[in-house]
Amino acid sequence: MLKKVVLSLSLAASSALFAPAAMADETNPVIVHRQAIYKVASGHMGGLKSILALKDGPKENLSYHADSLVAAFQHLGKAFPEGSDKGETKAKANIWTDRAKFDEAGKKAYAAALAMAEAAKTGDQAASLGAFKTLGGTCKACHDDFKKD
Repeated sequence: MLKKVVLSLSLAASSALFAPAAMADETNPVIVHRQAIYKVASGHMGGLKSILALKDGPKENLSYHADSLVAAFQHLGKAFPEGSDKGETKAKANIWTDRAKFDEAGKKAYAAALAMAEAAKTGDQAASLGAFKTLGGTCKACHDDFKKD
């Protein structure tokens, strides 16, 4: 009997864990992939922000988050192919109609992520904080121009 209760609870818990994935627009795997990249990037931005807020936080983790952010950003350009504006997405149509501007915003964000990674390697709090603010500014600019509210 206990085995059945544990199994039932395990199934209920696992279905709750996978419910958000099931709610994603699985009809367009490109959108699902792109949204996953942004979730990863958001998590690493949160990690950077938390460590920098501590002032004496674990500096070695700055590099982990910054390098991971660079890796995530390397995939973003290919995550917006023609036709991937169909489905549940917060991407504005101007990503595809003004592709040059979008690509330029992506290059700026990627360059800022690289600068963040370099600053993180120094362990210098002020340099890392400045690079983080610049990176956040590039993210905000892109979201303002290309993401639906």
